Amino acid sequence: MIILNVLRYSPDFGGGMNQHLLTLTKTAKSKGHKIIFCFPAKKEWQTDLESISKVLIVPEIQTPLRSGFPGILRKICEQNDVEVVHFHFFFSLPFSLALSPKSWKVPTVYHWHIPPVSLIDFLTPPDNFKGQIKRFIYTLVARLTDLRVIDKHISMSKEISDLLLKNGWASEKKISYIPNGVINISNNKRNFSNRSFTNLIIGTVSNFRFQKDYETLIKAFNILCKEGIKSELWLVGDGETRPEIEQLASGLGIKSSVRFIGTVPDPLEMYRQFDIFTLSTHYEGHPLVILEAMSFGLPIVATNISSVPETISQNVNGLLVIHQDPTDLAEALRKLIVDPGLRTRLGQEARRTVENQDSVKDWAQKIIKVYEECLTQGKK
Repeated sequence: MIILNVLRYSPDFGGGMNQHLLTLTKTAKSKGHKIIFCFPAKKEWQTDLESISKVLIVPEIQTPLRSGFPGILRKICEQNDVEVVHFHFFFSLPFSLALSPKSWKVPTVYHWHIPPVSLIDFLTPPDNFKGQIKRFIYTLVARLTDLRVIDKHISMSKEISDLLLKNGWASEKKISYIPNGVINISNNKRNFSNRSFTNLIIGTVSNFRFQKDYETLIKAFNILCKEGIKSELWLVGDGETRPEIEQLASGLGIKSSVRFIGTVPDPLEMYRQFDIFTLSTHYEGHPLVILEAMSFGLPIVATNISSVPETISQNVNGLLVIHQDPTDLAEALRKLIVDPGLRTRLGQEARRTVENQDSVKDWAQKIIKVYEECLTQGKK
């Protein structure tokens, strides 16, 4: 079986995503299958994938509704004898095929890495006219695409599965719930023997974009600074909102305590330096960075939204805080900074949690099973 994976998202560093794709490719190969990847842009981390798989750069992935993407995809499938297509991150990819007058014949999987944005209450309120219209239009789009193109949906969280079913975007028999797998954690240990700083480090690893709500995190850290609590905030990643977040930190007078580290070759190494991991976010699918941080035994502070509570239990393996509430986030961080016993207890339980979850190899096996079901059942 030859499977084409089409990914709209191509970050500057692959991190856990690269490890998942590498494991998927190797597992597929062991079963006699072949994975081909399509990305919108070339990135250095894709070299690992190119060593074991075919990688195509297709800029039209960025604008599938106006770039002739359906025709380009058909040609790629024909030239490579593709038997299953797996779309990631961008619903416009399968929707562009649904709009095409020519029917789509290749069995197709759509992977929900985040909840449908049009169904998130704070982004699209269900109790006002504009929100109702937006939800109605997107529901029509989703149902048309599900009918004409998608044979299987992969959901990363129970929340996503529930939203798809509740709003009639997919039937239960077409949805497979497959959360992210845990990458090999045997070597994930922190070592402070060469540490040259004394303040506790609050860290996060994420691309700078609206979803990640860095504004709330910076405001929370400002509260700690104004209280005289000694700590540093390390932000690993880059992206479109970084300039405004840097400006916010400067305006609050705390930039000397905030390190904008940018993109690093191996983000996992950063977890070894952190004392606390935090994720202030508007919405998530199944946040891989939280699993990575937990594998290093880090205490977690994260927003109580989306799928986060499916992994983090309040006061058991982390602390959950109110969405967009800098005061509540600051209070949770303060608790961990002043109480080393609490940091140790939550961090140890976080590590135990991921030790009991599916590995990335388990994840790959489940994904391949979906491919095999698609091929066996054929196009509906």
